[in-house]
Amino acid sequence: MPDSEVQARQYLDKPGNYCTKRPFDIFDIPNILKEAQGKKHVDLIITMRDPRDVLLSKHKRVPDDYFVGADHCWFVPQGVEPTYNAPGILPTHHAITTIINSGIFPNGVFVLKYEDLVDNPEGIKDILAEAYGMEFEGDFSDFYKQDIPDDLSRALNGIRPVEKAKEPKWKKPEHRQRILDQFTRFPDLHKVLINFGYEDDTKWFEDLIMMED
Repeated sequence: MPDSEVQARQYLDKPGNYCTKRPFDIFDIPNILKEAQGKKHVDLIITMRDPRDVLLSKHKRVPDDYFVGADHCWFVPQGVEPTYNAPGILPTHHAITTIINSGIFPNGVFVLKYEDLVDNPEGIKDILAEAYGMEFEGDFSDFYKQDIPDDLSRALNGIRPVEKAKEPKWKKPEHRQRILDQFTRFPDLHKVLINFGYEDDTKWFEDLIMMED
């Protein structure tokens, strides 16, 4: 695994197998696969989290604002002033569903929900090992105890154990206005929730509006 977030295409000519992590690669998958022809077999693991909790994420580089919005998110490269011009939840979701529905991965893609990983990290480890013929050392739940490179530590917004919340963060009263604002301005967010099984309909939002009234 590279010591930082890098473009997957940078490793297509290198010998051996690699696991790269770069969220914006989702917008470059067709080009990555095209360049990989005759060089490497490419598998794709897409990580997901309840968009309502993603909308509440914070980053120490922009402490006075939410890090991710429906339309854009903050771009915070090291040594450069942060800018609010990177793709947010909706364009990312569009890219994800386009890739999933395109059929360019004959065996499909692995959609990994953050909630499942937190709830059963070792079970997910076993599933990944079987799916991709990999062997892992140690427990997924102990990831924060490992020697994590500085660049990846920054991408994680700091190293800490994952805590199982008793209830989703977005349900807390102090975050209600943020959720109402984003889903009112960008109603297509409901499609993201429904498409990935976080909700069956919009009743939860109607209930949230009633709470605010």
